[in-house]
Amino acid sequence: MHLTKETTAPSHNYLKGAIWLYFILWIFEGALRKWILPGLATPLLVVRDPVAIYIIVQAFYSGVKFLNPYVVLGSVFTLLSLAITLTFGHANLFVSLYGARIMLLHFPLIFIIGAVFSKEDVLRTGYFFMWTNILMAVIVYFQFISPQTAYINVGLGGEGSSGFSGAMGYSRPSGTFSFITGLSCFYIATAVYIFYFWLSKEKCSKFLLISSTLALIFVMPLTISRGAVMGVLVVGFFSIMGSSTSVTRLFKILSIIIVFVGIVIILNSTTSIFSLGTEVFLTRVDNANQGGTIKESIFLRMYDSFKDPIMDLFDKPLFLGNLGMGTNAGAQMLNGNRHFIISEGEIGRLAGEQGLIFGGLLIGLRLFLSIDLFLASIKVLKKNNDILPVIFCGTVLLAITQGQWAQPSILGAAIIVSGLLLASINSDKEIN
Repeated sequence: MHLTKETTAPSHNYLKGAIWLYFILWIFEGALRKWILPGLATPLLVVRDPVAIYIIVQAFYSGVKFLNPYVVLGSVFTLLSLAITLTFGHANLFVSLYGARIMLLHFPLIFIIGAVFSKEDVLRTGYFFMWTNILMAVIVYFQFISPQTAYINVGLGGEGSSGFSGAMGYSRPSGTFSFITGLSCFYIATAVYIFYFWLSKEKCSKFLLISSTLALIFVMPLTISRGAVMGVLVVGFFSIMGSSTSVTRLFKILSIIIVFVGIVIILNSTTSIFSLGTEVFLTRVDNANQGGTIKESIFLRMYDSFKDPIMDLFDKPLFLGNLGMGTNAGAQMLNGNRHFIISEGEIGRLAGEQGLIFGGLLIGLRLFLSIDLFLASIKVLKKNNDILPVIFCGTVLLAITQGQWAQPSILGAAIIVSGLLLASINSDKEIN
């Protein structure tokens, strides 16, 4: 399947502006729900949905070609599942629509972003990520050192705490997001640009690059998040993989990694808050390992989280009418409890909501999309020696195949990074 870009498209200024609004709302949606408009915390859960609708309508109006087999098939599978849910399933219209919006409203944005964003737009997004990263580091620092009763750690709706279980009496901070998962996605995406600008010859302020790099390194242990740290390491691995085609670039990435390790050692020996954060993080890793190794705790868990739901899929009925039930919001509307009714994992959710046929088809569609994007990224690297798409694969592949799209922050992250990856691929095709 070909993922094409507009070659004679107009400026699409309104469309690009709406995409930027979607992007900014993803980062600061939690801040709105916690600090600025806590009384509107529930409706703000879907604050990006109207923006997504506008983007799709504007894309149609502007003649953007984004209706490819992925979008069409994803919409068809979802609409059929919606019909089954309303006819033979739980029949709750609002829960069903909440579940259907994932593929109908947000998924198409990947291809709209990929069609209208130029390489310059992708790079501008990176600058914004890195500037925001510096601000985010300050917020996370104060969230880490402050008690959970402090205003900076207030939860959604201005109640409780937004921190989540950590170690040694410290909780995982959420930054401007509503939960740690959104913050982890933000840092992983930021790492893509930090590695890229160190490795490429693209123009970037040295002050911004150095400051954002130091902020990312400093804040990693303070997140107390294995997902964030592992995600950044995976991005680093894809950076090495992409650099392997050039001896000069490979030497450069290895030098960068050595410098990063040196900075970690220096910070750990000279900065009390960094060493404390490292101790808390390692304690959480040990607690989560329960006597096992990091490999058993993280890598094996990632493998099992993919394998087990796939095996379980074949035990599901051919069709299930549970669309939307696997989301926390859907569970809240159905039984007043925000705990996962079906599965915390994304593959398990798709299988438990839509059954063997449509659940399996959506799982396969997302898997094929990830493979398609990865192969296209490799082609760009070989043809144009542009490393950005491959580095983006460090976050996109997992976000598409296993990202918990039932959670709004993770869904937004997956759509944004996937769209930026596709835009970077298409921009290189357009140049040549």
